[in-house]
Amino acid sequence: LHPRRIMRGVVAGVRDYGNRMGIPTANGALYFDERYLGNCLVYCGNLGLMPRDKCFKHPKAGHKIVVVGGRTGRDGIHGATFSSGELTHTTGTEFSHAVQIGNPIVEKKMVDPLLMARDRGLYSAITDCGAAGLSSAVGEMGAELGAEVHLDRVPLKYDGLSYTEIWISEAQERMVLAVEPEKADELLALFASEDVEATVIGEFTDTGRLRLRYEGHLVCDLDLRFLHNGVPRYERSAEWAPPEHPEPK
Repeated sequence: LHPRRIMRGVVAGVRDYGNRMGIPTANGALYFDERYLGNCLVYCGNLGLMPRDKCFKHPKAGHKIVVVGGRTGRDGIHGATFSSGELTHTTGTEFSHAVQIGNPIVEKKMVDPLLMARDRGLYSAITDCGAAGLSSAVGEMGAELGAEVHLDRVPLKYDGLSYTEIWISEAQERMVLAVEPEKADELLALFASEDVEATVIGEFTDTGRLRLRYEGHLVCDLDLRFLHNGVPRYERSAEWAPPEHPEPK
């Protein structure tokens, strides 16, 4: 795909999704680097404001794992891996399943009770279900703790998903919360009052292990230290040359 086509698509996507959620695009800027001409890389960012005392995450063992927002489907599986590959005129057909089907209306409905729950102190940590879905959200939040998840409790768009697909499907309209047990009922009631699904799918533990269960079977049991730090690092030889910038005339 030509960089101009990608650029137009990115700008159109920001405009369309933001408008549907009621988020104004007050300003923007584009910067191009010719080194990415062969394999385009798109970085997008935005700025927001939040209360200073709500900036830190404090998940603890015993806190419930709650998923809120949209349901899980097959769309969005391998979204991060596909986006790192070469994009051609056949990419849309071959990897259509890797791009999640966005639903800004669902996300807007989810955001409103999230802000109310934040102000009431109903959750201690929050992470999105972006690349790798629940696996990255729960894995990151429980990295220093442990977690046990019942994948058959995750709300689905349709039947037929395997537990692996449930675990790795990404979607921007879902968030994962760490909730103190005594606050769980109030949080679930708040989301129900706004017609937004919220489901307890497990809890954080102090075992240091990630355990996944599906229909009564233990389908995963991993040491979280290994999961985060167990991959051997590459050792490469390199030479560094200081940049040469000619003096302006």
